[in-house]
Amino acid sequence: MDAVLSALDYVVIAAMLLISCGIGVLFAVRAGPKQTSNDYFLGSQDVPVIAVVLSISATILSAVTFIGTPAEVYLYGPTYGLTALSRIHVPIITSIFFVPVYYRLKVVTIYQYIGMRFNDTVRYAVIFIRIISGFLFMGVMMYAPALALSLATGLSLQFSILSVGLICTFYTSIGGIKAVIWTDVFQACAMLIGAVVMVVAGTVKIGGPAEGWSRAVEGGRGELVDFRADLTVRFTIWSGAIGASFIWLSNGVARQEMVQRYNACRTERGARVAACLGLIGTAVIELLAVAVGMTIFAYYYTCDPLKSGRIGRPDQIVPFFIMDIFSSYPGIPGLLIGCVFCAALSSVSSALNGVVATAGQDVIRKLKPGLSDFKYTSLAKLISFGFGILTIMLAFLATMLSGGILQTIFSIAGITGGPICGVIILGMFFPRANSMGAMSGLIGGVAVGVIQYVGSQVFSSRSPPLPLSISECEISVNMTQLTSYTSDQYTTSITGITGGFPSTSTLPPTNSDSHAFFRISYLYLQALTTISCVLIGIAVSYATSWNDPKVADPKFLTPFIARLYAGSKNNHNSENTEQMYLRKI
Repeated sequence: MDAVLSALDYVVIAAMLLISCGIGVLFAVRAGPKQTSNDYFLGSQDVPVIAVVLSISATILSAVTFIGTPAEVYLYGPTYGLTALSRIHVPIITSIFFVPVYYRLKVVTIYQYIGMRFNDTVRYAVIFIRIISGFLFMGVMMYAPALALSLATGLSLQFSILSVGLICTFYTSIGGIKAVIWTDVFQACAMLIGAVVMVVAGTVKIGGPAEGWSRAVEGGRGELVDFRADLTVRFTIWSGAIGASFIWLSNGVARQEMVQRYNACRTERGARVAACLGLIGTAVIELLAVAVGMTIFAYYYTCDPLKSGRIGRPDQIVPFFIMDIFSSYPGIPGLLIGCVFCAALSSVSSALNGVVATAGQDVIRKLKPGLSDFKYTSLAKLISFGFGILTIMLAFLATMLSGGILQTIFSIAGITGGPICGVIILGMFFPRANSMGAMSGLIGGVAVGVIQYVGSQVFSSRSPPLPLSISECEISVNMTQLTSYTSDQYTTSITGITGGFPSTSTLPPTNSDSHAFFRISYLYLQALTTISCVLIGIAVSYATSWNDPKVADPKFLTPFIARLYAGSKNNHNSENTEQMYLRKI
């Protein structure tokens, strides 16, 4: 494309990156040379609720969300928004049943809980899985938006990766969790402003909301809710209510970054409020991203940049739209591109701090229990710096991989979340579950996820996108590129996209039901692995000396379950001690 970033745009991007860097310096200076491990990993449990709320929202929603969700909506319509609306119960479940356990135990990592509830074998198996997927996640979070930005705006790929990587490593290493949380606050506000600006400006350009909706309907994107009970349909009310619920339950209860934020709050009530509002905040931002996608479709509804060859990948649509709309307003493209950098920084810095907390609490503390707090905190900062450099190297390694391999890496990172969530559910809701059951459930859940994913690649489960048009393009279309792209990405016939909007008859026939299991919507994968882990864990626990609930420690159980089994606990503990615990519940 002809539009490029101006000098003022680069100044704005640099300013936004320096603000993030400055926040880290501020908290490092305020903490001083005697910063404790409690301050470094939990913020001395003195972080305001509103800051934790915004941090949770910014942490879960990455640059891939900022760029990828609008692209998903652009191709498949607004039914993706169901995933945000139909999981409203998840924040309530998280805050009532899970947060109290973490907060009362005062754990720094979820793996500490797993070790206390089961044993160190399960603990380190979960750590191994999570750290591997965590580094892959951070590498992709740096690489994916950098690639989209470089291809659509001309911004250097190396500059993007190094900017995010070095700044993120710097402020995370010196400032700890407080620097990460308060930087997240700035970055969450930037993402909100960026999304609103794109929606408002795009809506004005197309002639208002009514015209935008009219174009959406004409383009086959007027259906907001799909009630079909078909697991292979990409987005339905059921995939949102069931599949997306498990995805966000895992985000809320099985991610190390989230537990640190809950326990950084001043009170348990504050932690529960932060968990609830933070997860709701992610839904609000996602709905804004859906609005961005619909706005971009309405703007290009008769001249699709993909089909016309102006861009080569769907994830370039957002940066392309930014340059197309705002290139004549110096500074605005820089502000919006800076929002993409903020989205990348928030996710990578949170994941990095979580990995360092895991290395510190679950490895260093085990190997060197007598290490002084000052030396421990200093060592944690060095580890943070080293892990940050490793993440940058992985991001550069990703530049040499094909798109298909990147997709595989990202999917593997997603497969691990469900089984870990299943282990935590076993621990908190099933007093009879034992360590053998937890380990078997973890392995079984991962295995089920891998089998389903590999099968989905063999028995292609790719869903065709909704129709796109180039009927009013004022440029000549490269038909060779068009044919190649559509055969690989759209799986629609060339005759259906060279003119106006095609009818549904141009879409390929549905695959045979003989491999339906491998064609289920990707939204169900997390539910599949979580449920598999729980069922296998219960079965194996029963087969290997099912634990006596009388010896289950109530502090490791969710409050509701702890109350049910409190009476049997009296045979093993003093009545007065138990009554004190129950009053806390």
